[in-house]
Amino acid sequence: MESLRCLFYRTSHRKFLLSTSCRYIYSKTGIWPVDRELTLAVKKEAEAYWKKKYSEEKEDLSCNSKATKKYVLAMFPYPSGKLHMGHVRVYTISDSMARFYRLRGCKVIHPMGWDAFGLPAENAAIENKAMPDEWTYTNISQMKAQLLDLGCKFDWDCEFATCDPSYYKWTQYIFLLLYKAGLAYQQEALVNWDPVDQTVLAHEQVDENGRSWRSGALVEKKYLKQWFIKTTRFSKSLWDGLSDPVLEYWQDIPKIQKNWIGECSGYRVEMCLCHDNNELLNDKLRLWMSHPEYIHGISFIGVRSDHRFNKDIYLGQKVDRYQILNIKARCPITKKLIPVIVCDELPFSSVLEFYIGIPSLNDTDHSLARTCGFDVTSIIEDDSLKNSGILDGLSGLEAREKVVQELFKCNAGGYQTSAKLHDWLVSRQRYWGTPIPMIHCPSCGTVPVPFEDLPVKLPKITKFFDKGSSPLKDNADWRSCHCPKCGGSAERETDTMDTFADSSWYFLRFLDAKNEDRLFDYDKQASDMPVDLYVGGKEHADLHMYYARFIQHFLASEGLVSHQEPFRRLVVQGMVMGQTYKVKDTGRYLRKEEVDFSVDPPVELSTGASLEISYEKMSKSKKNGIDPQNVLEEYGTDTMRLLMMANYAPFSQRNWSEETFPAVLGWQNRVWLTVTEFVVARQKEGKDQSSVLSDDVTNQHKQFLWESRNYSVRGATYNMQETHQISTGISFMQTLTASMRKVPKCMMVHEEFELALAAQIIMLSPITPHLASELWAGFCSVASSSLIKKDVPLLEQSWPEVDQEYKLPMRCMMLPSKTVSVVHIPRKVLDNLTESAAVTAIMNDKELKEFLDGKAIDSVKVENITPGISATLSVKTILTRSKEEQREINRKKKQEEKLRKEEKRLRKEERRLRNEEKKLKYEMKKKQNLKFKSEQ
Repeated sequence: MESLRCLFYRTSHRKFLLSTSCRYIYSKTGIWPVDRELTLAVKKEAEAYWKKKYSEEKEDLSCNSKATKKYVLAMFPYPSGKLHMGHVRVYTISDSMARFYRLRGCKVIHPMGWDAFGLPAENAAIENKAMPDEWTYTNISQMKAQLLDLGCKFDWDCEFATCDPSYYKWTQYIFLLLYKAGLAYQQEALVNWDPVDQTVLAHEQVDENGRSWRSGALVEKKYLKQWFIKTTRFSKSLWDGLSDPVLEYWQDIPKIQKNWIGECSGYRVEMCLCHDNNELLNDKLRLWMSHPEYIHGISFIGVRSDHRFNKDIYLGQKVDRYQILNIKARCPITKKLIPVIVCDELPFSSVLEFYIGIPSLNDTDHSLARTCGFDVTSIIEDDSLKNSGILDGLSGLEAREKVVQELFKCNAGGYQTSAKLHDWLVSRQRYWGTPIPMIHCPSCGTVPVPFEDLPVKLPKITKFFDKGSSPLKDNADWRSCHCPKCGGSAERETDTMDTFADSSWYFLRFLDAKNEDRLFDYDKQASDMPVDLYVGGKEHADLHMYYARFIQHFLASEGLVSHQEPFRRLVVQGMVMGQTYKVKDTGRYLRKEEVDFSVDPPVELSTGASLEISYEKMSKSKKNGIDPQNVLEEYGTDTMRLLMMANYAPFSQRNWSEETFPAVLGWQNRVWLTVTEFVVARQKEGKDQSSVLSDDVTNQHKQFLWESRNYSVRGATYNMQETHQISTGISFMQTLTASMRKVPKCMMVHEEFELALAAQIIMLSPITPHLASELWAGFCSVASSSLIKKDVPLLEQSWPEVDQEYKLPMRCMMLPSKTVSVVHIPRKVLDNLTESAAVTAIMNDKELKEFLDGKAIDSVKVENITPGISATLSVKTILTRSKEEQREINRKKKQEEKLRKEEKRLRKEERRLRNEEKKLKYEMKKKQNLKFKSEQ
């Protein structure tokens, strides 16, 4: 591999890194370096020149008002201080796609910000004895510089960090909207406690092994008073939204989301709690019922022995083996007080907190109710309800519809949800997060902070603190406040929000980041939402996507947004994996330098121990991490981007291996060489190089270049625009390079070669913008075609188009047989395809004409047209012969086919016999020769 590097990056050229006086490139010298290879020095000089030039130029943001909007968004990063290879992949993908859409003439929105709150920043601050804000903003500065070094073109005017008060003011505003809508509540709950990070985790943040998603610690269970967001209120809406036609190319993400939400086969029923003396408690039971129409038949509610209600303050009498509590649930429909008991023997669902006892429907419940002296109400007779108040005489479905309306009306549930879905536990017992804007007053209870008093800012801390302590609880000055209701002394809520709250709506704020008066301007989100292309890791396909979709659905219900689904298309990129070397016997990981590659298979260098070699997620512990900065220094910005994009589709796992580099680097060199040869060919004065070839041969080469250009442009466009398979798009670009290098060099003076090379450079520019800019500068210095816009900078060019005469595929689904046939028609016909034009094309196609023998076209429906790419249509056919006639024709066809096969078999047999005869004659002659030689 080192020899390969030497081939491309000679030691003499590496001296460029130590000197800034090198002038190798055309843009500096005005002379194309015809005698120079594409070395690292050349690449770096071109990148430095064009980065500086583009940073100094004021971008023209004026755009055709009719231009298509493309909102391209990469999931914003947590500012850890340093980009990793996963960051490089996601931001190179989004940047390449944003640049592609700009070339397509779209109005592109491509913002960037920082998901800056959360445990990692706080933990790092504790470990480094630095304040979280200082640590975070320092890291943001470093990572922004790295993104710029990576050549990413973001709308930095929209930049914000979620830890900016100007941002989290509006996160708090959304929380207050949720509270006002009855969707935010505080309740004591058995929670997941991370003993390492000293905070609560939502159910979603605990893996299948019972460990924290962040620290990896084994999670403990404890009771704490927590804030919840009632995400279950929108579970049916979120489930149905996954079938919204606005969603395109989501692949398996709907399946992941549906698995998370669960089938909404029941309803939420909420009941207030009170003591035996009817004194209301500040608590509720949140029940799930598959048949809420049976609510009048509820006799008791059961909880397990580890439930928060099973404590001395609530214990009442014990009957048999059932512990009856001195609290009751008040039914919102019947107003009856329902007993609550503790019993582990009840048939609890594994996903539900409560058991609902309905004795008239269950013998076990009936027996328990009689033992404890609970009411037993018979509620069904002849498939209708009885003893059920306003539900009497109604069928089950009618009663269900009626009761859920009543529940909804009295704010006691009534909405569909799944049994397994929990409300979002949103509070965290840490400092570095958005403060929950609530106040606890001894007289008024829990009171929201008035909107006009937002943001509730985090207090500035100046000293180091331990994980077990809380700077908010310990800060009496910050904690103390006045009640907005009565004006008396009160205290602020000291919990902060889960960081997912900050990232659940950031894509909306990007559209109006400087607005000080509102979340965002309604008209701006109406025109710019939904996000057209959302790029991020699959690990965020459940939690982040679920919370973001929930907030969008909630804001839609409040009339604050015009779209219910926030994301149109997803590019869920696979992880970048590093090669690992693990000692088989011990499981110990080795660095590459500790491996002996002189033997096959490789072994540990110091001991000769056998190794397991595989690709795994990059991490320090596995010693397989790749520092992007090292790759940038070794290969340059554009080459790193190209290496990341080529060979592997964005959706697939990317195994980072130098063995894949030679083909990509070789292609990059061939493109450079092609431009060099083109410049040389055009600079030769007074020589008609075309005379070397005859007119017929010249025209054949022109046709070949025309076909190759259109073929590659169509393929690259389709894969960039429709499937986002950037790697496949690159392979079409490589095909075009190969085609250009197949024709004689004397063809470089012709316009068709010039158009092909122009298309090549423009298509390359979204992936390698700086090197492509240098190639374009050299190309334009000698280009002569009037079709080339030499006065327009490369990054403002138009993406190449397929020519109007080039034939494109029209896929025909023949009905009722469902046979698919493809007819190729000129683009000028396809882009404006009509039913009559489609029929004409079908009837002129030889294969389809044979297929239609005995049939007639009844109707044609154009299903889809993608201009410059393809069209799809369905063709309904009918028989024009009677069944008997068709059977006779089919019989004759079969007979003819049988005869053809027999003739083919006979010809084959005849050839075999002739070959046998030849072989026999050869053997006889051979024997005669041997006999003759022996006689001699």
